[in-house]
Amino acid sequence: MNFCKKLLCVAISMVFVTASMYGCGSQGVASSGGNASQAEGPVELSAMVMQSRNYTGLQKMVAKLAEDEDITIDFQVIPDDQFDNILKMKVNSGEAPDIIAYNFPHLFAQIDPEEYLVPLTNEEWTSKLKNPGTSTRNGEIYGFTFQESDGFQGMIYNVDVFEQFNLKVPKTVEELDQIVGTLLDNGITPIALPSDNWVPQIWMTSGFSRALGSDEACEEATNKILTNQAVFNDYPEFAMVIDDYLKMFDKGYFNSDYLTVDYDTVLDRLVTGETAMLYGATSILNTIQSSYPDANLEMFNPPVSYDQKDLLSTCYYSFGLGIPKTSKNIDAVKKVFQLWSTPEYCDLFFEDQPGFPNLEGVNGNQQLFSSSVNEIYEDYVGSGRTVTEMNEHWGTIQPLFATKLWVYYLEAPSKGNMDGKAILERFQEDVAQYMTEKKAEGWS
Repeated sequence: MNFCKKLLCVAISMVFVTASMYGCGSQGVASSGGNASQAEGPVELSAMVMQSRNYTGLQKMVAKLAEDEDITIDFQVIPDDQFDNILKMKVNSGEAPDIIAYNFPHLFAQIDPEEYLVPLTNEEWTSKLKNPGTSTRNGEIYGFTFQESDGFQGMIYNVDVFEQFNLKVPKTVEELDQIVGTLLDNGITPIALPSDNWVPQIWMTSGFSRALGSDEACEEATNKILTNQAVFNDYPEFAMVIDDYLKMFDKGYFNSDYLTVDYDTVLDRLVTGETAMLYGATSILNTIQSSYPDANLEMFNPPVSYDQKDLLSTCYYSFGLGIPKTSKNIDAVKKVFQLWSTPEYCDLFFEDQPGFPNLEGVNGNQQLFSSSVNEIYEDYVGSGRTVTEMNEHWGTIQPLFATKLWVYYLEAPSKGNMDGKAILERFQEDVAQYMTEKKAEGWS
């Protein structure tokens, strides 16, 4: 069964589980306007989640909630590339579900939390948060987040392929080029690249931060650009990262059908050894391994010419859940969050997919991580050689990512007349128009 079929089965099972009622005779919570009150009988809540975020652990928590509390959550599972538009449409029309599942704080770039989300700062479980910052805006917590951090970005590779051709994890750009040459000589595609535009952008979002060299430098550049005191091309490091990525196409790093092949197919290719590597993140590795338990995959931090410090790009965000103010079951959802903050429930989230729990006392099952993940984390984090991925700094302009910037990254190699500088000039126009329309500081 390929990855796409597995996701379909997961989505179907999710609907089946959440639609079913488990008569346990327990106290439920019934809705009463925006503030639900205690009452007998089952409670039905609505929710929406991206297809790629419909985690097995989340399903287990939903199933246990239905069985133990007679509270069911009907998750609408939406394809990733459609989610943002549907989310905005539902929120703007007042038809948002009781729960929105999304990465925090990325959600804040899609919808204004102060206008649309219920603050959760005073809930009991927030005192157990290790990193409330991922879901905080102006001192208020707006999300129930599962992880204190989503790990880091790096190269996922097929260990069996590397061993077959006696390849070692590269420490330099020259060594990576040699690996690519060996793979090409043996009919193996070096690095998988799908047409889903959020995948190639990982090269840049990690690269920009690594090239600038520190979070402080990233913040300084971001503040100047977003307040109209500078433009992207005032920082040559940005164009350097994009040009480095574009040169990889000339070197034969990627599959030739990158404009048409989908994400599920390239995952199949990686697992079967048709391709050797995929640039991603620890969460992507975990998702692949939960669907392909026999896959022999590890990670390494890819060497790049523009990073002289050998930094690791970390993901300062977390999958989480928010409550729209329009929900008629606010108290019921708050009760769910309180239950889910306990190890009895939250351990289930990490049972098959390890992570870094945001709640004290929860088992992240980190022993399930590939050995390289723990080694990389201890090496780089322990020595302070980390930098936050650039998307976190550029959160204000996140609505432009999927429709503008990421599309440019994907299309540029086929156009042949767009280098890093040209892409950034084009994106600068998008940002200027967007920030002017928002009447942001420095743009009015």
